[in-house]
Amino acid sequence: MVVVKKRIISRILLLLVIFSLCIPSIAIPSYQNQTMESYPEIQPKIESNGLENGWYFLPSYQNYAPSGLPDFDQRQNSTWKRGFIWSFCGPVALANIFWWFDSKYEDEHGFPGDGKDDYPLVSNYNTYSDPLPGPAYDDHNFNNVNDLSTAWSHKPGSGELIEQLATYVDIYWHKIPFLTISGTDRYQLANGARKWIKDAGLENAYKIETIAQPSFSLIADRVQKNQGVILQGGYYIPRLPKIVSLISGHFFAVAGVHPDGYIAISDSLYDIANETDNYTLHNDPQYVSHDIFKISDDPPYPKLAKWWIPSFQRYRRVLIRSAIIISEKNEEID
Repeated sequence: MVVVKKRIISRILLLLVIFSLCIPSIAIPSYQNQTMESYPEIQPKIESNGLENGWYFLPSYQNYAPSGLPDFDQRQNSTWKRGFIWSFCGPVALANIFWWFDSKYEDEHGFPGDGKDDYPLVSNYNTYSDPLPGPAYDDHNFNNVNDLSTAWSHKPGSGELIEQLATYVDIYWHKIPFLTISGTDRYQLANGARKWIKDAGLENAYKIETIAQPSFSLIADRVQKNQGVILQGGYYIPRLPKIVSLISGHFFAVAGVHPDGYIAISDSLYDIANETDNYTLHNDPQYVSHDIFKISDDPPYPKLAKWWIPSFQRYRRVLIRSAIIISEKNEEID
């Protein structure tokens, strides 16, 4: 009898996991792949958000993060989801951070397509398509973020920046036999980031921290120190059990902060500040949608999080459960 009950409980938990992991993907329109082109209605960066005073955004770099933190999209390839669950938010958030740090140390007089790669954090992954832009292949080609002409597998070395990062963080938990889960967790994300940095020969250059239940003031402080911050949110859905906030989640990178309780994020699912239906457009990092939200320090489950975003992603609410912070070791950390 105990065995039967355990099986029933396990199945109920499995259904809750599946349901909660589906939540980030509900009501996402289905678009056809489009070629990279200039969308005049999308501004390369937010010129005015009504809250200019006191805002701090991660700085821009000419080669090549001209609008600050990139805002890559996770809905670019059907292999990036299981069923209808888009699950690449973790590696995309990590790709935003790594690309931004890589751009900091590239030749400021260079440009995507110049054939030069001066810093090893992001490399040329030998795309099959013609370099976009040309004339030459290099680390900052837009299709080096993702080449739509190639399929991804979980095998090491498969794909371009986002897809290779997905393998490093074990996006579908292939390393655990017989386990089928979409997405990753904060520990695999952090460990994958450490391995990536080590393989790039930069082990002595960066520090990675995993912080449970970070305060908003800590996040604001780290962003203002030009550190890469990825937040893990757990979805809060009224009338559903607390466990949904524990087992569901979404990763996103922080592009800017305001000390009065506002945050700007590079989100891989939605582009609220600068809407577009072309989810390859942001592979050109001049195009970003740094979506701004008011935060609250009065979350519904204070034992899970110290603060939350009550209006996240239009109709969902998210508790900030943890942070992965990537900093340069030569930068002082208080």
